[in-house]
Amino acid sequence: MTIPTLHAPGAVPIVRFRLRHLAGESLWLVPAFYVVVALLLVGVTELLPTIDLISGPEVDATLLTSVASGTLALAGFVITISFITVEFASIAMSPRLVGILRRDRQLKRALGLSFGAFVYSTIGALLVRDDEQSVDDVFGIVATSWSILAAIWFVVMLDRVTNTLRVGNAVAVVGDQARRELEIVHPLPFGAAPDGSGVDSVAPEGAPRPADASPDATSIAIVETAEPARWDGDFDAPPTQRFLVDGPGVLAHDGRPGTLVAIDAARLAALARERDSQVRLLVPIGRFVPAGSALLRVDGETDADWPESLRPTLAFASEPTLAHDPRHAFRVLVDIGLKGLAPGVNDPTTAVQAIDQMHDLLRRLAWRQLGEHRITDADGVVRVILPAPTFGHYLRLACEELADFGARHAQVRRHLRVMLDDLVAWAPPERREVALHQREHTGRALAALRAS
Repeated sequence: MTIPTLHAPGAVPIVRFRLRHLAGESLWLVPAFYVVVALLLVGVTELLPTIDLISGPEVDATLLTSVASGTLALAGFVITISFITVEFASIAMSPRLVGILRRDRQLKRALGLSFGAFVYSTIGALLVRDDEQSVDDVFGIVATSWSILAAIWFVVMLDRVTNTLRVGNAVAVVGDQARRELEIVHPLPFGAAPDGSGVDSVAPEGAPRPADASPDATSIAIVETAEPARWDGDFDAPPTQRFLVDGPGVLAHDGRPGTLVAIDAARLAALARERDSQVRLLVPIGRFVPAGSALLRVDGETDADWPESLRPTLAFASEPTLAHDPRHAFRVLVDIGLKGLAPGVNDPTTAVQAIDQMHDLLRRLAWRQLGEHRITDADGVVRVILPAPTFGHYLRLACEELADFGARHAQVRRHLRVMLDDLVAWAPPERREVALHQREHTGRALAALRAS
């Protein structure tokens, strides 16, 4: 069944994605913005009309110097707390949480407000004149107000960071981000009609309903594919063959190894239409790609050099991100659960909290249209094919490793069984067999490991 939609995993303009990725990953960009704002505010302050509220230039100089030293110390506190938080989260829960904490906007704003107040106050102190000037008074008023705002934001950031360090809140943050990505990567409900409407009447209360779809010159259809014997995003290719560059029209990865994090699907479709060809992505979003391995294959194009022009439509990063890749959210939750089950930690409740979050995600996925994404042009010709995970893959990702390490913990066994029993009853009939198979497989693994 094909269902037209305007979404696809990672299908974004590459330039916009790289700018957003840079803004999210860098700790310096937001503070640099506030420093620029401070420099502009210095120029605006010089143009303000006369205001005489503080007596004596020495008072202005002392006030501005005090604000500068205080906000610089506050920036040091923000940096120290951020590093302690990252270190604690990496050791206690999962190194994958470091990326989430680095992207926290409250922390970056607290750092930016502190540096901005420091720059503004320092320049203001240098501009204080020996004779009484109204500008000196304005500098003192603005610097004091800015420092108070920076102190308030520091408390807000501290409250947010300490809350995030609690395991329950950490897994909830990952779950919330995963739910947002599910709406993008798998936007359509299971059983919808080809026009994106008419969910099957057997869908239970609480299952996702179709949103209004607007027609577009380039549409994206989600094709519900059968569960493969082995799914890792390579069209059921054996692990020994997934990276081979074989056949004409294959584009190999060139340069540093990295993880595929985004594609410009609309641009790919436009280029394929120009050459009357079809592009098949050979690796899914979130897959690590070593140098020289196959990225995509072009069918219907005789020019051997043309696939090279498609390289700018792909974006790579040093590690997977939650953006456009719900599987990475499952990976983070499983890692948190495994860390809690480690012999040196022995905290099965952490694993249970991770299972509960994945339980909610799997209930949502059970009634979502899953499978490969096909981008068609205005004539309805398929121009780009993107691999995507099936429901069985999500189930295996959530259950297998936690079953291996949690077999000796009663509450872990109980929550895994409750989750799978519920999915068997909740999933649509077409996916019930997959849930039954996973329940039986997990049950056998739990029994065998517990007896060993």
